[in-house]
Amino acid sequence: MRPALFMLEKELIEHRTVTRVPLFILLCGVVLFISLMMNTNLQDNLFISVQTQGDITPFSTEFSNDLQMMLSFMAGILSLALTTTYLSKTLRKERKEGSSAFWRSMPVSSQYTHAIKLCFGLIVIPLIFSLLVLTANLFFWIISISSDTVLVLLHEHTSFLSIITNWLQFMGRMLLVSLVMLPIAGLVLAISQINNSPLIVLFLGGYALKLLSTWVLNWDGIAVFLTHIYQIPTTILLSKTPLMSFANAGIGFLSLYSIIGAIALFVSVSLYRTTEISWQSLNPNWIFRK
Repeated sequence: MRPALFMLEKELIEHRTVTRVPLFILLCGVVLFISLMMNTNLQDNLFISVQTQGDITPFSTEFSNDLQMMLSFMAGILSLALTTTYLSKTLRKERKEGSSAFWRSMPVSSQYTHAIKLCFGLIVIPLIFSLLVLTANLFFWIISISSDTVLVLLHEHTSFLSIITNWLQFMGRMLLVSLVMLPIAGLVLAISQINNSPLIVLFLGGYALKLLSTWVLNWDGIAVFLTHIYQIPTTILLSKTPLMSFANAGIGFLSLYSIIGAIALFVSVSLYRTTEISWQSLNPNWIFRK
């Protein structure tokens, strides 16, 4: 456990953007929160504009649900953006700086290193952004119990327990997103050890495959497959029943997607085990060694 915590702390220190971006967003949220609490004229003007929409009670519930969904979606998208950016840089940075050779000399396997980096990108980063969602909900809750104007419409929570429940729901969604992103994460880690711009390679390569399969082969199977890959994370974030996203994707897609992810992780671990990248790096003998 201690080596894992040490390595996770190292990732936090080396990739400060992961903490600086959420802190900047939190600072902006605090400023907005203070301005809303102090600007009573803004509250009264907003109250008048909302009343013109008709019945306040159903509008309150609908608006609050939309606001909660918007907060969760924005936090989820930002988390995905930072995760993909981190995964595209972490192994490449170690190769450029030469620290990968140092870590290979330590009693830490390449598989363990990959597990730590995947854990940091797919679990720690979403956890950090979940704290933003929790903080935003707390702000709205404080506004709702401290103001008798329209700002109470911004939040439907009536108890602290409901805030915790929404936070846990967001974390559940993000864990599903992380599970879906695992094959892509392995692919990004593998390409990042070969190319300086793995995200561009993935984007252009996927787009080229999509065009070639549709125009040359007159087959839209690859296009449909790539569409599922692009859509399933956002579908999980926006759907009221996130698990249905897996059912809608189909067993065929999930099986092929998992196989691609397993191959990508094998390639990434194999490349990381060697200083010089070559075809000999992909020798699978390390799998059978104790």
